[in-house]
Order: sequence, then C-alpha cells, then structure tokens
Amino acid sequence: MNVRMIALVAAAGAASLANAQAVTGFSGGSQFDSFFGGAVAGDTVGWRFTVNSDIIVTDLGVWNADTQLGSEGLTSDHMVGIWDLVSGALLVSGTAGPGGTAVGDFTYAAVSETTLTTSGSYVIGALYNAGGVSDGDSYISSAASLTTDAAISFGGAHSPDVGDLGFTLPTTFSGAGSNGRLGPNFLFRPVPSPSAFALLGLGGLVAGRRRR
Repeated sequence: MNVRMIALVAAAGAASLANAQAVTGFSGGSQFDSFFGGAVAGDTVGWRFTVNSDIIVTDLGVWNADTQLGSEGLTSDHMVGIWDLVSGALLVSGTAGPGGTAVGDFTYAAVSETTLTTSGSYVIGALYNAGGVSDGDSYISSAASLTTDAAISFGGAHSPDVGDLGFTLPTTFSGAGSNGRLGPNFLFRPVPSPSAFALLGLGGLVAGRRRR
C-alpha cells in the first residue's frame, strides 16, 4: 500500500469516528413537562434501546424545542443518564442545560466516554420537574414516527413506577411500539476496529518518516 493510499484510508478512519446522534428525528406526539406532576424530587422518563455495533457515548442531552410555546432552548438543567437494563446500574450521567451545545432540537453536555456493546440492553432517562415547579422544558410522548441512527435500535418508552422518585432508572416499560418518551438523547461514535487503529498509526509513522 503506497503512502497516498495509507493517507486516504487513515482519513476515512478518522472521519468514521465523528459523533452521531442516537434519535435523529421524530414527528407528532403529545408534549408534557412531567410524568406524574406535583413532584418535589421530579420524575425520570426516557426510552430503552440496544446497539447494532459497539459504540462510545460522548454526550448526553435533552429535547430543547417547545412546540406549544413556539420557542427553542432550555430554561433549566436536567440530569440525564444511561442505565444497564438488566442490572439497573447507572453507566454514565451528566447534566444538560441552557449552557450546553445544541445539535438540532437537542442540547448536549459532554460526559465521560462510555462504551456500550451489542450484548447489552440500555435505558436512557432524563429528570423533569425537579423541585416541583414546571420550568417550561418538555418531552414528547407517543410520537407518531421517529428515526434513529443505523447503529441504534429503539425499544420503547420508560417511565417511573410512582411519582417523586427523582433521578433513578425509570422501570415501567410501555411496550416495544411506544414511540417515547422523547426527552433524553445522546451523541456517540463507533468503536474503531483494530485495523483502523493500525492504519491510523501506520499513516502517522509514514508521514513522520517523510518529514525527516
């Protein structure tokens, strides 16, 4: 393989590591700012998923568009996390809020990079109505349709068993056909293959030799 080919393959490998969004879009559904309402600690809602290839989660976020008020943006911070569905363990968490990075209709915060594998099942959830006061930030329940990145398989909506549980795994499952609750979302990149690492390293080595 010549130097030019190595450089092209290395560049393609680097491009494949760019971050992607899990839920890429949705339409319809009903808008809510809490699940039970009247909570003090708030309610965590979200959705379950599996991954079709190993990925690295880089950012967690929440929906930032308020279709009822005709505005965009967040007014409060929201804790967001991804749990292992089987063990209930919290794998990664962060806080998305007004100072975050907007990507389309979601606002994100960077988190500790966390690998999710094809052998696992996961739930992502976001906390709403913390403090018992409606802040105008909302999520969408029962969307008419949704799309995800090819690496993600959407599994259905999750909500808490009872109100005022705060930031915890939402254990009530609404079924595989339930398109919601679309508040939380995440950014990720694929886990690079060993061959991609080798090519990237070889490309750097060749480039270094050429500069001598």
